[in-house]
Parts: sequence; structure tokens; C-alpha cells
Amino acid sequence: MKSNKPTIRSIAAAAGVSRGTVDRVINNRAHVNPAVRARVQRIAREMGYRAAIPSEGDSTALRIGVMVPQWELSYFTEQTRRGISQAAKLLGTHEIRLVVEELRSRSNEEYIKRCESLLDQGVRGLVINAPDNLVLQAEIARFTEAGIPVMTYNADIPQSARVGFVGQNQIQCGRIAGGLMHLAINGQGNLLIVTGNMEFHRRRVDGFCSRLSELGYTPDRFEIVECYERYDLTCDTVTQYARTHPTLTGIYMSTENVLGCLDGITQARVRRPIHVIANDLTPINRKMLRAGRLDFVLEQEFSAQVYEAIMMLYDLLMHDRKPRSPVKYVATTVITPEMV
Repeated sequence: MKSNKPTIRSIAAAAGVSRGTVDRVINNRAHVNPAVRARVQRIAREMGYRAAIPSEGDSTALRIGVMVPQWELSYFTEQTRRGISQAAKLLGTHEIRLVVEELRSRSNEEYIKRCESLLDQGVRGLVINAPDNLVLQAEIARFTEAGIPVMTYNADIPQSARVGFVGQNQIQCGRIAGGLMHLAINGQGNLLIVTGNMEFHRRRVDGFCSRLSELGYTPDRFEIVECYERYDLTCDTVTQYARTHPTLTGIYMSTENVLGCLDGITQARVRRPIHVIANDLTPINRKMLRAGRLDFVLEQEFSAQVYEAIMMLYDLLMHDRKPRSPVKYVATTVITPEMV
């Protein structure tokens, strides 16, 4: 006598999908379109399949992966964790589970490894801070083709298939820094722009340079160096540059490790003042502002970026509410020594 017990084969036939798709749904794996997943779950329950089929409201049914990059300063990791914690507390464990991957480096290989880990854990969406390059664009395309939407935060990848970005308007931030630097140096001398990795900070640098050009600075009056967020490289670079360029009057730190820059100025032992503008009100930058070693700090709402990205992705996955705009900027605030 033929059994009426539902099988993966019968569920697949009823849902109009392959047995492999049903297997991935049953085991809560990735690479399944959300609409297809929901249909397979419904049909399996209606047919009385007794294996553990996650319902759409279960915490196992909706996992959002959150990727935290490696920063040399713990401040940025702590702020990111704070935003993730706020989102998790608001959403609650019954509706959603945030699967967090903290990277140990910023290499493309590390990103790919962590992406694979999140796929294996069955995430239905991804929130990522990553460099803007072809490798990461391809990774985002792979997630999107599998029906897994991707949000970027803090560092955008605008040419990718991501559904949205939350972060600072870096071009505007750079332009503000350019205008402030012009005032600080009174239009005199040459400038050094210290960036980390241009894949992360290109837009800040572009904004800074475009504003300087508008103010009449020719390209030979400023130079760009990449120091990759490293204290030693930043310190050595600034020391040598200050010693060999007697017309240096200002440094724009478009990246972290501002202490390396300030220590480099000290080690150069130059008598002329060198004005410094930095980003992010880290504990070190706050202290340096108070000490008069920084002219301005451009602050962004750091923890809010990952929080907002998670919430926007949650609305998309749970309520099919697409972002009103693919880009959401947080506020940029100019902080002076008097304000701290």
C-alpha cells in the first residue's frame, strides 16, 4: 500500500521547486528566495511534514548577518557593537536573530570567508561595512542573486547591488574640512592629506580636494598619502614630511590614528604651527582638542549607522517596506576645542 506520508519529493512537487530547495528550507540554509521559502514552509506544514519547519515568525526563520570590520582603534568597534545591541534589544529575540561576524583583518579573503560563514548560518539579509572594490561588489551580487538583500553602513559600495546605505555624507564631510582648513591656515602654505585605505576614504579625500580647488589651491599645494590606519606608518610619514616640506601648514586626517599624526609633528621638531583637522570624536581626539593640538573634529553618529541599517533591512524583510531612499545620511557636526 502506497504511503501518504509527505516527503521532500512530494513537497517539492507541490511547491514547484527542486528537492534541493526544499532541503535548504527544511534545514534553514541560505540561497532561497524569501517568497519561495515562505511557500515551501506553508506547503510543508499543510501536508503535515513533521520535521522542524521554521515558521515565518520564528527566530530561526529570520536571521540578519552583521559584519563588523577590523579597526585598529577599539572605539569604532565598541560604537558598532553599541548600535547592534540597540537594534537587537528593540527587535527582540522572538522576531529576529542578529548573527554578528567580527573580522580580524580587512583583506578581501577575510571578507569572503565571513560571507561564507553567514551563508552557512542561513542569514536572510546582510549588513556590511566593506571596502569599495570589485571583489566585494561581486560578493554583494552573489547574495542578491540568492534573494538575500544587502545594506551597507559607514563605508558605501555605490556601484554594487546593495539595497541601501546608511552613513556619513563623506564628500560633504571632506568639503567642510577643506573650508575649515582654508580658514585655519589663512590660505598660506601647503597641505598633507593622510588617508587610510582609499577604498574606504576616497570620498572624503575627493570632497576635501574639490573644495580646495574651488578656493584656488593648485594640485601642487597638497599631497595625498595612504597610511592604512597604522600608528607607526602615520607617525613616520608625518615626521619625514614635516621635516622635508618647510611650507607645510596643515594636515587633514581623513582616517583614524590621529595620535600618530600629532606625535609625528612633535618628533619633526618644527617651529612653525601645523594645523590639524580630524574625523570622529574618539577619546584621543577629545583629549587632543582640549590640549589645543587639534583645530577641529568632524563628528558623525557612528553607532546610529549600523543601527539604522539593521532596522531598514528588518522593515524590508518582515514588512516589505523598501527604503524611501537608497541612501540615508547621518549628521556631521563640527566640534571645536571650546565645545569639549
